[in-house]
Amino acid sequence: VSCADITALAARDAVVLSGGPNYNIPLGRRDGLNFVTTNVTLANLPPPFANTTTLLNSLALKGFNPTDVVALSGGHTIGIAHCTSFESRLFPSRDPTMDQTFFNNLRTTCPVLNTTNTTFMDTRSPNVFDNRYYVDLMNRQGLFTSDQDLYTDSRTRGIVTNFAINQTLFFQNFVNAMIKMSQLSVLTGTQGEIR
Repeated sequence: VSCADITALAARDAVVLSGGPNYNIPLGRRDGLNFVTTNVTLANLPPPFANTTTLLNSLALKGFNPTDVVALSGGHTIGIAHCTSFESRLFPSRDPTMDQTFFNNLRTTCPVLNTTNTTFMDTRSPNVFDNRYYVDLMNRQGLFTSDQDLYTDSRTRGIVTNFAINQTLFFQNFVNAMIKMSQLSVLTGTQGEIR
């Protein structure tokens, strides 16, 4: 079992322990010989202020379709976010796609620019892996631009709606996308090592 396998198993176990689906992880990945920097890692992830076009285009390069992208975004049902990652939706004024009450609550947590404060990404069920994230998007309560735009954009709105009303469907697609992600850039032959 490699470090890459352990990371994938830990992600799966965190999902399961918080109420999400259990699934088998393909094992046998080899570990790279070099560590990537934080900057390289972040360059491979769309930023929280990205719109749906940016999300779809950047993740399509890695083989993900729109359903995969929306399903993976559902991972935001767990975790916290720094105010600086969504403050552009709060300042200088409310993003018009954001619910007023949600805005008011966030402005209490993030009263000024560049604060180090954090908030749960899913305030209704912050410690449960569920489909509430999608319900939040339908209620204009997505934290990041990249989240809320999934419901605003006609290409992904139906997927968000389907996941909001059918948690089993979300879970099935999340599992498929996570397995697909675990098989990105697999090292073969003499590449890499098992640590």
